[in-house]
Amino acid sequence: MKKMTGGTKGKFTIPPDSIADVPIGQCDPVYGCPPPTEVVCVLVDKVYDECKNVQVDEVKFVYCADPENPVVDVICYKVELVDCPLCEVVSPGRVRVTVTYRVKVKLIFEDGSTQKLSEENTVVKIFNVARAGEPGLHLYCDVPFLECLQAFVKHEELEYETLRTVIVACIGKYTLIKLLATVQLAIPAYGFCPEPPDCDEVLGECPDFNPEWPPYPPQSR
Repeated sequence: MKKMTGGTKGKFTIPPDSIADVPIGQCDPVYGCPPPTEVVCVLVDKVYDECKNVQVDEVKFVYCADPENPVVDVICYKVELVDCPLCEVVSPGRVRVTVTYRVKVKLIFEDGSTQKLSEENTVVKIFNVARAGEPGLHLYCDVPFLECLQAFVKHEELEYETLRTVIVACIGKYTLIKLLATVQLAIPAYGFCPEPPDCDEVLGECPDFNPEWPPYPPQSR
């Protein structure tokens, strides 16, 4: 950043022909940001109301195992959204969010063999969002974080000649709800962003090849 040569000590000025000198990133911890050079009108989505919901879902699997080779461990190795979350205003101030995701677990048996299971789970929740349904506002929802926290054997019961095994996967889910309106805002700015720097090109992905010479074992005399 450039310090101003006159005026208030410790402040910044930007010459009209030096917009590209404004660094992109955090402001200087001592001097702060330089003053803007213009006020511009931008078309953006403005957030008028928002809330989040963080919870842990329990997804149940049922597997009929051999009593002589029970499940000794469970690994939850993948969880993914089946589709985008569906959010609807069901009444003024109330939003229904439907999230469907697929969970995959791996069973490990006493003899060391494994078995993969997959299960889809749909969670429907209704939330109070004060401005939901207000004219001019549109609803947006997202699940930016979805993680399989743990999987374990919860219950085993011998039924005839099989061992009915109930497995639970704990799924951490972060749901985000926003009420937006597309508006024009006047904001301070520094002009157009400067041209970005050149990217560092990866010239090759193959490893180096350095064979030892000679290509035959040493000869005894």
